[in-house]
Amino acid sequence: MVKKPDTQLIILTAICVSLLLYSNNFMINNLSYGAYIKAPLAPSGPSINDDNLLVQKVTDGLEIPTSMAFLGPNDLLVTEKETGKVIHIVDGQIQDEPALDVTVANSIERGLLGIAISKQPDGKTFVFISFTESGNEVDGSDVESNVDPAGNRLYRYEYVDGQLINPVLLLDLTAIPPNDRGEHNGGKIRIGPDNNIYFIVGEVGGHRTQAQNIEDGPPPNGLGGVLRITQDGQIIHGEPLFGNELPLNLYYAMGIRNSFGMDFDPVTGNLWDTENGPYTGDEINLVFPGFNSGWSLIQGLSQNDLLGSGATSDDLVYFGKGSYAEPKLSWVTPIGITALKFLNSDKLGKQYQNNMFVGDINNGLLYRFILNDARDDISFDSGYTGNTALLADKEVNDPKENQPFIFGQGFGGITDIEVGPDGFLYVLSYTGSLFRIVPSPAGTTTTMSSSASPANNASTTEDQQAVEQSENENDQSVAQNGNSVPAVILGLYDAKSYSPNPITIERGQTITWYNGDTISHTVTSGTDNDANAGQIFDSEAIIPNQYYSITFDDSGIYPYYCFYHPSMVGEVVVE
Repeated sequence: MVKKPDTQLIILTAICVSLLLYSNNFMINNLSYGAYIKAPLAPSGPSINDDNLLVQKVTDGLEIPTSMAFLGPNDLLVTEKETGKVIHIVDGQIQDEPALDVTVANSIERGLLGIAISKQPDGKTFVFISFTESGNEVDGSDVESNVDPAGNRLYRYEYVDGQLINPVLLLDLTAIPPNDRGEHNGGKIRIGPDNNIYFIVGEVGGHRTQAQNIEDGPPPNGLGGVLRITQDGQIIHGEPLFGNELPLNLYYAMGIRNSFGMDFDPVTGNLWDTENGPYTGDEINLVFPGFNSGWSLIQGLSQNDLLGSGATSDDLVYFGKGSYAEPKLSWVTPIGITALKFLNSDKLGKQYQNNMFVGDINNGLLYRFILNDARDDISFDSGYTGNTALLADKEVNDPKENQPFIFGQGFGGITDIEVGPDGFLYVLSYTGSLFRIVPSPAGTTTTMSSSASPANNASTTEDQQAVEQSENENDQSVAQNGNSVPAVILGLYDAKSYSPNPITIERGQTITWYNGDTISHTVTSGTDNDANAGQIFDSEAIIPNQYYSITFDDSGIYPYYCFYHPSMVGEVVVE
C-alpha cells in the first residue's frame, strides 16, 4: 500500500485535466508530452521577480475561468469554461447573477472560451463571446451523453444593466473533430486597431485541410487560423489576403495548430500570438497579414524539423498573399504556452512599458519579453537578469534557458492576461483566482515578491544548480518531515532526472521529492504508455520549488516517470 500523508507537503490539490493532443505524423495519441496537467497555485501565493512589485488577489471562487475583459475601472467580465457563465466582478466582488449563461459543450478544450468588449460611438457596449455551443442546450452533454456540439461560435451581445442581451451570431464553425476529442478550439478574441474582430481558432481535433498545409487535403473550412470580420460580422473590404471566396476571405492567418493568446502591439499595431505544439515546438509568432504558421508540416524552427516531417517552407500550401515566417521564439520542450498581452502602461515602471507578457498552463509562470527597436522581433540584448547567450538561436533547448525571462511564478495555470483601466497587469488563473500586479508601497517588504527567484540564479552552471537544489531540498524537506527520505527532481536528464535513483527505503518510510527544476514535473507510477500508469501514485504537477510526498507500506519495486516528460524515469525499491 502507498499512502499520501496529509501534511503541508501535499500541495498539489489543483484541478488536473489531461488534454490529449494530436500527432500529425502518425495520427496517434501522445499521452505524455501533449497532456496538460494544470499547474497549481504556489502555497504562499504568486510572486514577482522584482521587489518593487507585488501580487494582490482580486478575487477567487471562479470555476475554470478562461478569459476576461474590462467594462470600466474595477468592473470586468470573466468567462467560465465549464459552466458557460459570464461572471460580472465589481470591486473584487462576484455579482450574484451572471451577465450571461449559455449552454456549452465542455470536453477537454471546449467551452466558453473568449471575450472582448467594444464601446460604440452611440453609447452602446458590444461584448463578443466565443464558445463551443451545446448540441442539446445542456452543459457538458458532449461528455455525459456523447452529444455532438452544435459548433464553435462567435456571438455579439449588447451589455445593458449588468446583462448581455440581443445576441447576433457572427461566425459558425464546426466543432466536430475527426479524432473524437474536443481539443484545439482556440477561442481568444481581440478588437484590432482597425476596429475589426480578430478571432483565433485551432484545427479542432486534427482537421487536415489545405489550411493545415495538406496539399491534397480538402479546402480550408475556417479552422486553424486567425479570422477577421467587422463588428457586424461582415467580410473585410479591400484586396483579399488569401482569396475572394468563403472561407478564404475570412482568414487573416492560417496554418495554426492551436492558440490561447494573441494581442496587438500598442506601438506598431502588429499582431502577435502564442501557438501550442504537440510534443514539441511551442511558439511565439509575429502574425502579419497572410501569415502561414506552418502546421501541420512545420512546428518550431523549420531548420530543426522538430516534427520529423522533412518539410521546408516550400512544401506548405499557399493561397493569395500567404507566406511563411519563422517563430520569434520556440520551445523544444512545451510549456503549455497560453495568454499574451502588451503592457501599454508605465504604472509598473518605465522599464516594463510596452513589454510583452506571456503565461503558461503547465508551470504557472509569467514571462516578460522585450522587443527590438524595430518591434518586429524579441530582443535578448539587454534588460534581463542572467545569461541570455543561449537564446541567440531563438530556441529554448533546455527549460533552464527560460530563467532570464521569468517574471513571476506560482500563479497556477494562467489562462488570460489583461491590462486594467488602472494600468496594472491582471493575471487570470485556471485555479479560479484573479490577481493584479502593482507597485509595492515605498519602504515596505512584502511576502508576495521574491528576490530569491530562479532568474537571479540564471548564470549558475547546471552542476552548481544541482548541488544547490539538492542542499535546498535536503534542508527544507527534512525540516518539514523528519521521517522523510529526501529526493530531488533535477530536470530533463533521463535516468538521472531524479536523484538519487534508484531510491532504496524500508517499508513504512516516506519519500519527499523536491522540484529543483525551473518547470513542472510529476512523479507518476509506471512507465510511459502503460495503461496502469498513475494508479499506484501520481503527484500531478509539482511546480518549481515545491514538494510531493508518499509513504510506501509494501515491499516491491516501483518504477515511475514524469507524465510531462516521459524520458525522465526513476525507481523506488522498498525492502
